[in-house]
Amino acid sequence: MKEILLFQGLNECITNVSLLNSLRSIGANETDVLYIHSGFNFGKPNVALPKKELLGNIFEALLGLDISTLIFPSYTFSFCNGMTFNVQESKTKMGVLNEFIRVQDGTVRSVDPLMSNVLYGKYHELVTNVGKNSIGENSTFDFLHKTSLKVKFLFLGPSIGDCFTYMHFIEERVNVPYRYNRIFTGNITNNGYSFDDSYQLFVRYQNVIPGSGACIYENILLERNQAKRIKLGDGSCSITDEVSSYSTYLELITRYPNFFLKDLYNEMLTTKEFEASNMVSL
Repeated sequence: MKEILLFQGLNECITNVSLLNSLRSIGANETDVLYIHSGFNFGKPNVALPKKELLGNIFEALLGLDISTLIFPSYTFSFCNGMTFNVQESKTKMGVLNEFIRVQDGTVRSVDPLMSNVLYGKYHELVTNVGKNSIGENSTFDFLHKTSLKVKFLFLGPSIGDCFTYMHFIEERVNVPYRYNRIFTGNITNNGYSFDDSYQLFVRYQNVIPGSGACIYENILLERNQAKRIKLGDGSCSITDEVSSYSTYLELITRYPNFFLKDLYNEMLTTKEFEASNMVSL
């Protein structure tokens, strides 16, 4: 691999080679499936490198891990936002890398108008034939939890506590009282064929506000060596495995039902009013 400058941090340069080596140092190559959240905060992008080349070199570094399957969230929350969903054309707002991967040859995208995922590599069954419960039974997260494959979650830039969507799958599995299943209906286009359909999402009651529990959860994972974090330019990169992240979250939510909330849950104050014009997270 020819070494190419990607980002110039205040005290460190990030190249495609150093990125690959950093990912290997935290065990990103020691898995069958790598689910990747991305958001670059490593420094100033190399201005001499066109955007597509920058993203292509990052993708090449990820492929250099030589693992069988990469999965990227390509959520659109289309029905939540009153929009149609086109499997092949609807853009994701889950980061520029995720959108770049979405349009690459050889990728497979799940037919889910709320929380689709894009897969590159083997094990297409992790994103195909998903059910209509976007973050519950027969969702990609459910398949990742039940598979015999080794699964890890990589956070390429963002912290675990900031964007670990998998946490909400666990909340759905234990049916936390501060969320409820809501049905969303709209139109889907897939390979030129359009149809109306309904999907279910485990959303928060309107007056429920998350607290700092997710960041504390991240620190617990790190303290228990169930997660690793490495400095990368001006930012960082973190990783955790599915088994550990699931068991620790389940432990916390079981012992402390309000652990992830800003205030104690009060059913009397909840409302199912739902308004979303630009929903980008759960």
